[in-house]
Amino acid sequence: MVRKGVQSFSWKGIAVFSILIILLPFIFSSSFYITKATFAGIYTIVAVGLGLLMGFAGQISLGQAAFYGIGAYSTAILTTTYGLNPWMTLVISLAAPALLAYLLGHTMARLHGYYLAMATLAFGIVIHVLLTEWKSVTKGASGFFGIPKIELFGFTFRQGLSYYYLVWACALIVILISLNIIHSRIGRALRSIHDSEVASSAMGVDTGKYKMQVFIISSMFAGLAGWLFAHMSYSISPGSFGLNGSILFLTMVVLGGATSIWGAVCGALLISAISIVVHTAGSHVSFITSDFEQVLYGFIMMLIVIFLPQGLVPAFSSKLKKITQSSVRTNKIPTIGTVKGDQNV
Repeated sequence: MVRKGVQSFSWKGIAVFSILIILLPFIFSSSFYITKATFAGIYTIVAVGLGLLMGFAGQISLGQAAFYGIGAYSTAILTTTYGLNPWMTLVISLAAPALLAYLLGHTMARLHGYYLAMATLAFGIVIHVLLTEWKSVTKGASGFFGIPKIELFGFTFRQGLSYYYLVWACALIVILISLNIIHSRIGRALRSIHDSEVASSAMGVDTGKYKMQVFIISSMFAGLAGWLFAHMSYSISPGSFGLNGSILFLTMVVLGGATSIWGAVCGALLISAISIVVHTAGSHVSFITSDFEQVLYGFIMMLIVIFLPQGLVPAFSSKLKKITQSSVRTNKIPTIGTVKGDQNV
């Protein structure tokens, strides 16, 4: 049942999207565009996890950048300080955010809506302060330097084309896992919780268990993205994992559409494209700086919330469905001349 749902819905989209990902570096061969596209893949992993949490479990999180940072710092500390292999630290980068999400989920089990958002915001602030002030472990505000590159069978994934394909291979796996989840029994339970948690509980759905599961999964996705980010960069610092990062991920999900996995992907790609546009415009117009991106993100989110609260992808899908249904109804209505002709025959 699950496999059939995934095949009927996702395999064609995954195939087309994979082809586009493979061909993109040949269309935009500049190292700048490849680097931005690689970051877009990392953002996609985090956004898809946050989309599962918001769009299907109905939980608002403002601490996703904290899990992202935990994944990055876990591998940075273990590889740089203790000399472990990056592939060994991948397990820790997944397990550490998952364990914290489990503990956090039990602590905040009774919180909902804005109260949950404020609690996750506080958690994100605590993690950011911890990364900054625990200098003996995290190196403080200066961050870690000399993080080793990922190697596999003697091949080193360096920043560029090889790392681009590694990141997007991970992103495609995350998308497949997420699509499989939402087309399964768990996905149906999550949608019922999103619509009405009280009604779901009355129907026998263990809402606490399912919310905990999706919270842990979304944190693990963020940890994976952090692991990829740390080994892509020569250094990391706490500034990349603060409140601005959480707002950026939230903007991606709201922009694309929280109730669609492809919406989260679309949001991450659009935000990356906006960053490229701002960077290009800034090289020609003096008053456009990197801070202009934050203003633009806020303006876009305001417009989306007012005019397209469901997000771009669900809105476009709904519009396309109405056009298709209207076209089908029009084609089914026979003309008077056709009816008379049939009668005469």
